[in-house]
Amino acid sequence: MTENDLDKLEAQGLDVSAYREQLAERRAREAEQQRRDRARWNNPTSLERLTPYVAIPRSMKTQFFKRMAGRAPWFRKIKWLRKYTEGLIVYVGVVKAPDEAWKGEKHDASTHTVVGVYATDDAHACNAGWVSRVALALRNMSEGKQRVAPGCERIIDMIADEGDRGEMALPEAVAEGATAFVRRLDIDDRELPNGYLPTDGIVPHFCWEGTIRCIPADLYAWPTA
Repeated sequence: MTENDLDKLEAQGLDVSAYREQLAERRAREAEQQRRDRARWNNPTSLERLTPYVAIPRSMKTQFFKRMAGRAPWFRKIKWLRKYTEGLIVYVGVVKAPDEAWKGEKHDASTHTVVGVYATDDAHACNAGWVSRVALALRNMSEGKQRVAPGCERIIDMIADEGDRGEMALPEAVAEGATAFVRRLDIDDRELPNGYLPTDGIVPHFCWEGTIRCIPADLYAWPTA
């Protein structure tokens, strides 16, 4: 049972104190295991390395443009140029992901489907603090650790339904004024720092006309000595 389930039973006049104690003990064990996993698989990044490329239009001479765009196509060069000079960099906060996606060990699959949240407005697209807060709130709601915020009911249902590939706008109750969206994304281990999700749960992506793709990890990975 989750906190939400117990709240409903309690509202019916039932004594759920014993269940709350059991749930608190389970949450404590889960938190301790997560702490140990984070310590073992610490995977920091250096998001500030992307800062020079955020402003648009960006130069074709930047490492970001060269890494993302590759060689110019024979046709539609103007559209290709606009895409990589004007496309948005956004920070995707991971709301839900398979446990193994957080660990730097051999994975059963090389691609993992995650639920992510991101903003497309200038004030929040690359705001690490904002995306961390919102991702945590949605994660807690989906896991029953806090009450579902008004307007988030359908999003929580979508997170629970692994077959739902739709994109949903984030309601004002949790958006904090951002133009933001929640959706499932397929992420290849090869696109991640060290082959697994960063500890902070933020995976930079590139957006252009309804499409979204991972930004190569070497552009924001933690510098090596």
